[in-house]
Amino acid sequence: MTGLYYADLIDVLEAAGVQCGENSINAGWQTRARSSGGFPSAPKGIVWHHTASKTSVESDLAWMIDNCDDAPVGNMLIDRAGIVWPIAAGASNCAGKGGPASFSRGTVAKDSGNTGCWNIEVANNGVGEVWPVAQIDAYFAASNALNMRFGNQPDDVITHNVWAPDRKIDPAVAASVQGAWIPHAVNSSGTWNLDEIKNECVARAGSTPTPPTPLPGDDEDMKHIIAPERGQMIVGAGFRHWATTQEEGYEMNLLYGPAIEVSTRDYDVIAEIHTVKN
Repeated sequence: MTGLYYADLIDVLEAAGVQCGENSINAGWQTRARSSGGFPSAPKGIVWHHTASKTSVESDLAWMIDNCDDAPVGNMLIDRAGIVWPIAAGASNCAGKGGPASFSRGTVAKDSGNTGCWNIEVANNGVGEVWPVAQIDAYFAASNALNMRFGNQPDDVITHNVWAPDRKIDPAVAASVQGAWIPHAVNSSGTWNLDEIKNECVARAGSTPTPPTPLPGDDEDMKHIIAPERGQMIVGAGFRHWATTQEEGYEMNLLYGPAIEVSTRDYDVIAEIHTVKN
């Protein structure tokens, strides 16, 4: 296997309060990816999709993993009860042609959404089926938790429609969304307004209050880094601090900007050099 595989997906989501499911169909998701393999670097954003289907979880999973010519389709499926079913820990086939798109850690090049973004598929027919509150809550919670895992900002999201406006409408329909948050539609198909999705991501992440007190040290000397299987860390002269909660990760993003991705080896070397002074 080459590239990055996020085999800690379930741990990340369950820590954020998101229920996950595994069965014989999605088994092996930890090593599953498109033909190119894992992600070349941490995904810079998350693409929001709907499945355009109205069938069972098992049927959706079977199509996304085994029956579609472009399988695996998406990195995960959120069912109508708000349960996440992992599909592929590596890069998947889902965004297709489109873009480019800019995010806080840089730009995902044209037609590179499969390898530059994490793709969330959500079970809905896209033509008026109700979006239950549990499903909407899981959509936001999962998106926020994963963006934190990748070292992104909460609003590093894009709809499939904005990525590929000439051929996609998802997610839709806005008027069918249940609960306190109901987006406006941006077209006659009822596609959700991306700005409103971003604002809600930020609000649910709790990243709009007064910024917290910075960690010790000169801001110019402090470095915010992230590596696969290591998480986020702030290092400075004689100081290091790991994000142990989702909230700490967002605070680090607020104070020091998005994390710089380094190799696992470099991460460990930096952590060793910048020891905490007693």
